[in-house]
Amino acid sequence: YWKHLASTENNDASSKSRFTYQRKGNSEAHLSDIVRYYEQHHYGEEKQKQVSALVDKLLLDRVYPWVRDAFLSKEDESNGDLYVYDAIFIRYNATEAENIGAGQPLHRDLGYVSVNIMLNSQDEFDGGGTFFENQLLPVVLNGGDGTSNDIQPLKPLGPGHAIAHYSSDRHAGSATFDGVRDILVLFVAAAAAAERAPKWEVAARLKSKARTYCSDASSIDEQLLCRVRHHRLAIRQVPSDGEAWHYLGMALLDFHSYEVALQHQQQDCTKNYSILRLAISCLEEATTYTPCDGRLQNNLGIAWERLFEYHQSREKEDEMSTADSGRLLNSIRGQVAEAFSRSIQIHTLCKQVGCDVNSDYESACLNYGLFLSKLDDFEGAIDILSLVAANYEESKDTDSDAVDASRVLRDASNLLGFCKRQIQK
Repeated sequence: YWKHLASTENNDASSKSRFTYQRKGNSEAHLSDIVRYYEQHHYGEEKQKQVSALVDKLLLDRVYPWVRDAFLSKEDESNGDLYVYDAIFIRYNATEAENIGAGQPLHRDLGYVSVNIMLNSQDEFDGGGTFFENQLLPVVLNGGDGTSNDIQPLKPLGPGHAIAHYSSDRHAGSATFDGVRDILVLFVAAAAAAERAPKWEVAARLKSKARTYCSDASSIDEQLLCRVRHHRLAIRQVPSDGEAWHYLGMALLDFHSYEVALQHQQQDCTKNYSILRLAISCLEEATTYTPCDGRLQNNLGIAWERLFEYHQSREKEDEMSTADSGRLLNSIRGQVAEAFSRSIQIHTLCKQVGCDVNSDYESACLNYGLFLSKLDDFEGAIDILSLVAANYEESKDTDSDAVDASRVLRDASNLLGFCKRQIQK
């Protein structure tokens, strides 16, 4: 089937990937497509029945009992009915991926539980495995240094064995650097009682459709408020959904930017300040549920930086002593530094275990370097920007889909040069 897929993928629209994340070296085959292929290419209905029967037996005898015991037994709202809404064979080919390795970036699945079944021997590839963001918890919460030796991607014991996890857990397919790794991923959903959609599914769809649905609103402010409502509804379904709190915080941060631009000439900034503080509160709430999300920490740093700039611009107008104002600014500056530093730390650890987080890592370094340069801390900015600026020349020749990443690297390189010139004055 892989040979058939390779020979038709440039001509057959039906063979195009339906998977959200694709990179060089990855191939996918949906189980439904394989069954259809066997039926259409002279294998007949009997072969189709064999494949379907094999999968049904796997689900009924092994997968569903496992998921019920390990996950569903903890739920209150489910009636115990499980079903597979999608099943995908994934091939990670390190040769086709060239120097970057074949893998998947950090992401969440749309489902209740994801089951990752190993199909070929570890002897056939190097690297690979599933890395879970929460594996970083000991480092992030305890402030330890942590190295790639301490944290490794998880792999099943061997072919035919599997690992299962909540689909909402953020995870990555760590890079396969040599050979070929084959897996089958089953996305299992759980039906709720009383014939209604389970809360996790309602929340997931509210989050995923917010931008698309709200783009039809008649004005920018209505679009932003629509996004806010979507994510509030998602939180109402699952109050501990860190991603929903993150998205709500970002919708409010975008709304703050819109209001600032709209009311730029007005003196009363109380409303804008309240929106900004609310955005920060939502992002901080998100960190209690997803403390190892490097993107979240980067966005929290951006939000704290805006608050720093707000108080800095109003330093003379606020009825506050110079000493008190200085203490407030220093406190907020510390929050900015902590968030950006944590984002860089998280992304560094993710890179060490083979996760493709380069663009997020580079953005965090640029944002922190820019903040330090605004404070005339050019030496600190140089230390941070030097972490990524050297990659700029390497990125120039990529044909890649990484135009935005190259832009970030270019900006980091230019800012690094500026900071160095300031030191030389």
